Amino acid sequence: MLGDADAARDLVQEAAIRALAARRVPHEAPAYRAWMFQIVRNAALDEIRRKRRPLPKEETAANLWRFDEASIAKITVTQALGALAPPQREIISLIDIAGFSYDEAAALLNVPAGTIMSRIARARSALLAAIEANNVRPMTSSHG
Repeated sequence: MLGDADAARDLVQEAAIRALAARRVPHEAPAYRAWMFQIVRNAALDEIRRKRRPLPKEETAANLWRFDEASIAKITVTQALGALAPPQREIISLIDIAGFSYDEAAALLNVPAGTIMSRIARARSALLAAIEANNVRPMTSSHG
C-alpha cells in the first residue's frame, strides 16, 4: 500500500507493536489473519494520512537484459502494481496476493461481497492495462 519496501518493513513493526498491545486477540486462524491484516491496513492508512505525500513509484529496473524471463515478469508486474491507485493495489493484495476470499475481503473492508467482485475486476483490468502499457516490444525496422 505504501509503494516502498523500507516503509513496508517499518509498517510491519508498527503493526506488531499494535497487535502486542491489543487487549482482545482472536484465537481462530482465519479471524486472527483478518484481524492482523486490518491492523496492518490501518497502520498503512495512518502513515499515508500522516505524510500527506504522493506514494512513491516503483523504481525502474536497469539492465533488464541481465534477468531471465521470470525475473522480467516479476519486475513488470511489480511496476504495474506500483502504477495502480492505492485502493486497486489493496484489493489485488487482499485477493490475489494474500489469498483472502471475496467474503473475507468484504468483511475486512466493510463492503458487500458484490462490491469486492466489481473492485477486483476493475483492479485486474487496470493492472493488465498497466502491464500492457509498459510491456517491452521489439523494435520495427524503418525499412519495412
